[in-house]
Amino acid sequence: MARDNRLSRIEQLLNMAMNTSSTSRAVSIARQILEISPDNADALIIIADRTENQQERISLLKRAINALDNDRDYSCEDREMLFLALNERLAYTYFADNKFDEALSYCEASLKIIAVLEDDDVLDDEVDMKSLYYRILIERKEWQKILAETMKDGNHYLAWAYSRLVAAWMTAPGRSMAVCANMFWDALMLDTDVPFYMLGYLEEPDDNADPQELDSFDFALMYYDVLSVSEDFSNWFTRGAILFGLLSNRFDGREREYLLDVLDTLGGYEEYERMSSIIVEGDDMAVIELLAAHKCLSE
Repeated sequence: MARDNRLSRIEQLLNMAMNTSSTSRAVSIARQILEISPDNADALIIIADRTENQQERISLLKRAINALDNDRDYSCEDREMLFLALNERLAYTYFADNKFDEALSYCEASLKIIAVLEDDDVLDDEVDMKSLYYRILIERKEWQKILAETMKDGNHYLAWAYSRLVAAWMTAPGRSMAVCANMFWDALMLDTDVPFYMLGYLEEPDDNADPQELDSFDFALMYYDVLSVSEDFSNWFTRGAILFGLLSNRFDGREREYLLDVLDTLGGYEEYERMSSIIVEGDDMAVIELLAAHKCLSE
């Protein structure tokens, strides 16, 4: 088959594979592509994304990376984008398999590619990879490195906020409560729902929910284990979330009564009473600003 005809046929099959909702059909079409181009990276990704076998997924993705070095069917830019997609997938796959050294290696490789591309199209990839990067460092308990990296990070997003919060707590427990409190309120400013998803006080949104709700839940799912780094941190974090939830009128009835009891157990009831006389009404941001201004959670 002539090269132009071969590339045209591959493109046609790729469009068919990516536009079908059937997993088995997508895999079948991808295998047709591999008959034409045995190490086609796009086809290997399609199959890897649809297998439940982690080892097969890793094998397919690594095969695609090795093949890309010598594949002249792609432009330089397309090849870099594929390298990025493959490294990102391997980073997430190894992370899900609790192989944090390998996950970190592919995560760092992804960030290097993103830095070279300097393309607005990869901004979301950068946030996703930095989020995974910080999450891996948490698993490795590299608290000082997290603090150093977050200080250099010019972008403020959820993973940045939560990672520096837990790192600050773990590097100076009991000594920097005011600093940690400010970091907690900063994190809450970015997304007021995340703590409640992390603690199980909000139900999982359905697939048709607002994209922001789904993003909040996905982040909480990725980061909720962070609460287990320290029982004291978990209790303090829970106290702050409940305090805000009650003062922003997120709960009522029996749930409110239950959470007041939990707050009392965690030592936050007096703080709640004090702030109840100050916060009469206001939107979420106004409530958070008042809680921060009155140094709540600082003791």
